[in-house]
Amino acid sequence: MFAGKNVLVTGSARNAGLGIAQVFGSYGATVFIHGRTAGQVAALAEKLNRDAGAGRGRYLPIAADVAREEDVARAFAAIAQQAGGLDVLVNNACHLGLGYRFLDMPIAFFDEVLAVNLRGYALCAQYAARQMIPRGGGAIVNIGSNTARRVLADRAAYIASKGGVESLTRALAVELAEYQIRVNCVVPGYIHTERWNTLSEEIKQRRWKNVPLGRESSPADIGEAAAFLACSKAGNITGSSLLVSGGTDIQLVPPDCAV
Repeated sequence: MFAGKNVLVTGSARNAGLGIAQVFGSYGATVFIHGRTAGQVAALAEKLNRDAGAGRGRYLPIAADVAREEDVARAFAAIAQQAGGLDVLVNNACHLGLGYRFLDMPIAFFDEVLAVNLRGYALCAQYAARQMIPRGGGAIVNIGSNTARRVLADRAAYIASKGGVESLTRALAVELAEYQIRVNCVVPGYIHTERWNTLSEEIKQRRWKNVPLGRESSPADIGEAAAFLACSKAGNITGSSLLVSGGTDIQLVPPDCAV
């Protein structure tokens, strides 16, 4: 499905980003594995290629801080040099924004979260689109969060950033349509990440009760949704947000809370 296509998944050194990257790789894409540390992503790309039996070509490392334009510019220059340009961008890099209640939150922390989760998405989308235009178009998939619509306490910066991601998605979809660049958003609920493994059994059970389908999303679930939105089968879809939450967003209250 993505044979001959070049894909960058930001924040793909672990967790959901890694799962997304592996889905694209399984469909034949050349995938740039991204993280902040060059050594880490180089070792991971080598392992992924070895595991896939793909030699050196399927997964390629790229290191950058997406909040810093000079890093983003350098990364995209490397992508152009190594692969000739980008066909698909998945904006996934994420600052979880944990640690503060709103009244105690330093505004510098707010800026820090938005620098990664919103400014970083805009920066990467801008550089990606410039590479996609001479290639005849492409696809950008942003990873949002259902907390942008149904909020949690103590996550104001994160929630604000993810609300911005959905608005940015629609704005870019309109502006980039003339270049045949489609821009869509995957909106996850709970995702099984490394952090999930630190939760108590009680909290896990509580979370599962929040999900009508009874389980959190896997990284592969998010990857499959991103791959669909980026592929030709979704060729007339742009500016859309696709919920991947096991039904969390359609349920008023879990069954054990119903009155």
